[in-house]
Amino acid sequence: MQIRTRLEAESAVQAMLRAYEHAYENGWTDGLPVIPATPELVEEFIAASGRAADELVGILPPRKGRATIEVIAVNAVMAGCRPEYMPVIVAAVEGLIDPSYPLELMQVTTNPMTPFLLVNGPVRGELDINYGTGCLGPGWRANATIGRAIRLVLFNVGGALPGVYSKVSFGSPLRYSYICGENEEENPWSPFHVDRGFRREQSTVTVFKASNFCNISGGEGVGPDEILRQIATNMPPMYGGGDGVLLLLGVNHARSLFEAGLTKRDVQTRIWELARLPIEYFAETFSTTERAVGRGDAKTVWRVASPDEVYVAVAGGPGPQNVYIGAGMPQTRVVGGHHRRT
Repeated sequence: MQIRTRLEAESAVQAMLRAYEHAYENGWTDGLPVIPATPELVEEFIAASGRAADELVGILPPRKGRATIEVIAVNAVMAGCRPEYMPVIVAAVEGLIDPSYPLELMQVTTNPMTPFLLVNGPVRGELDINYGTGCLGPGWRANATIGRAIRLVLFNVGGALPGVYSKVSFGSPLRYSYICGENEEENPWSPFHVDRGFRREQSTVTVFKASNFCNISGGEGVGPDEILRQIATNMPPMYGGGDGVLLLLGVNHARSLFEAGLTKRDVQTRIWELARLPIEYFAETFSTTERAVGRGDAKTVWRVASPDEVYVAVAGGPGPQNVYIGAGMPQTRVVGGHHRRT
C-alpha cells in the first residue's frame, strides 16, 4: 500500500510538472508555475463569479481576445487564485476595458507601465486582501494571485507577450502582481472609494495606469509641511508623467497630517505646489512640452497639472514610510456588480 501511495504521489507531481512545461511552451504563463485549469476547477470558479460562462466581459487589445467569464476563470485557476476571488478579478477586467483607460497603449508600448489595483470595502477582509504591513510585498495569497490573474489575462487574452505584441524595453517586476487594499481602518479621512462616489459598505476595485514606484522614508516628528515636502521631493517631473500620482500615505503620517488639521484636499494641493523643480534642470525640449500641456510655467516644471491628479489613499503598517506610484486614469468598479462609476 505504501509503495502504491508513493507511486501515485510521484505520478501526480510528474503530471503537474508536465502541465507547467506545456503552459510555458505555449506562452500561457508569466514564467512561474501554474495550476492546471481542469474542467472541474474552471466550473467552480465560474459558479463563484455568479455570472454565465459565456458572458463577454470585454475585448482585450491588441489581439482583440474575448474575455469571457470562462476564459477569465481559466486564467484565475492557473494563477493560483481561490474561486471566491473571481468577482474582484472580473471587476478589475471591467475597469481595464473602459474606453478611457489606455489598455492598448499599455499592452504594446516600450514603457513598463502596468495596472495597479486598489481594493476597498468589506471584500478586503472577506478575501484576506492585505492592506497593512507588507501590503505591496509577498506573503498574501489574495494579493499575489489576483494581481497575477490580471497579468495572465493580459497575456493570454490580449496577447501582450514580451517580444510578440508587447515591445516593453526592460519590463518590470511590478508586472507580476501589483495590488493592495486600502487601510480604511487606520485612515482618518474618508476611504478612496467613498471619495469617488461609492458607499462605504460597497466593495470596489480601482484600476490605475501605473508606472514607477518609490518608497519614501523619514519625516517622523516634524510638522505637516515638512512631511509633505519630504514626500514631494521624491515626485520629480517625468516623461509621460501627466497621468497623475498615487500617494499611499503610511498610517503614521496620515494620522499626523490629520491631527494637524489638514484635509485630504489640503494634502493634494500642497503636493501639487511642492512637486516641481526649476526649469533649468531639464532639457529644453522636455520643459517646453510640459509647459504646453499645463505642467509648468516660466520658472518651474510640475509633476502634475492640478491637485485633482494627486490621488491619496492610506495603506501599509506602522512606521515613517509612504509610497509614491506614478499612476493615473483610475477606473473604479463595484465588486460583484455591473454598476459602473468612473
